[in-house]
Amino acid sequence: MKKILSIILLLGVFALALPFIGNKSIKVDKPSKLDADGNFIQHEWVPSRTGGGPDWDYNLHPVQVSERVWCFFGAMEMPTKDNAGDMSNSCYIKGDDAWIAWDSGPSYIFAKQAYEAMQKIADMPVKAVIVSHEHDDHWLGNNYYKDVHHATIYGPASINENYYGPRHIDGKDYPGMQTRMIKALYQNAIRGTVLPKVDKSFEETTKLNIAGVNMEYVKVGYAHSEEDWFLYLPDDKTVLVADVVMNGRVTSNRDGIVIGQINALNAIKSREWDHLVPGHGFITDKTAADESVLYFSLLKDRVLEKMEEGVVADFITKEVTLDEFRDKDLYYVLSPGNVFRSYEELEMYDEDDLIDYSAEKSAGDKESDTEQEES
Repeated sequence: MKKILSIILLLGVFALALPFIGNKSIKVDKPSKLDADGNFIQHEWVPSRTGGGPDWDYNLHPVQVSERVWCFFGAMEMPTKDNAGDMSNSCYIKGDDAWIAWDSGPSYIFAKQAYEAMQKIADMPVKAVIVSHEHDDHWLGNNYYKDVHHATIYGPASINENYYGPRHIDGKDYPGMQTRMIKALYQNAIRGTVLPKVDKSFEETTKLNIAGVNMEYVKVGYAHSEEDWFLYLPDDKTVLVADVVMNGRVTSNRDGIVIGQINALNAIKSREWDHLVPGHGFITDKTAADESVLYFSLLKDRVLEKMEEGVVADFITKEVTLDEFRDKDLYYVLSPGNVFRSYEELEMYDEDDLIDYSAEKSAGDKESDTEQEES
């Protein structure tokens, strides 16, 4: 009897799947479920192709955060086809005669539409793009600025090491790397996006002056990712920190480390600022980093406490739940993984790994800083 029921169930599933086989002619109620070629997207892994349909409309509206800074705020969710990857924050800094972009977003089309919105505020080209870290929701718009504005791209060396664009080898053309966004988004959102190299990267924190704007590109190293940086604008008292700070949602620490995150937050706190733009989230005032400070402090202390009590890794997510964050977006999706990975990291914890950035900065201020004037 069970075998018969199983066969009936399989036949039913097959019948439901029939319309999707060779899905060229499938009709759906929501056009957003079709890619630019009119194909129903059933699987994440699809061949890269250029669609003929209209560009995805990101419906972008810049928000002025401070005197020089406007930002686009993404959805508080994971990247999906329906948000077209628009789930992180990116910003524009107004220079004397040019814009500076901070993180270029998830696609060429996103960057193009962001510039069109900013052009209404000031009709200036983008002279430079500065990238926070290598996660692709933050920098896949780079080639728009490179191709159209001939902008210089500043960013972590890890991008050039870990990613590659289209290549020509031994007389043959090969496509570029399929990142998470390139695999996941509809063609009318991702087409035209390629992976250009970073033009300039630095070993240490570097002071820049681009289009008359004084900036400090601050290296915090291994924190949320392999190599994280934030951008400090001392004259504007604004700091753009990307994913080392999130608010309103739980962070993803899949590539990060707890101690690195705490060190990054300490580096941010050592600067004088009134406005902070997180990588995800909408709070930008003096309280913008508070949730992240609390989250990583509790995560470290509670995991270490349970380790001392003899709790093994298999049970740590039951013992450390961080209930204070249950009302935050993505808590149930991301927090257990953060706890488990933290256990593995903190087995090798040493208090000397924590950095006192205030003392370090005071000592550094007495020395000559690296400074570059960008013409």
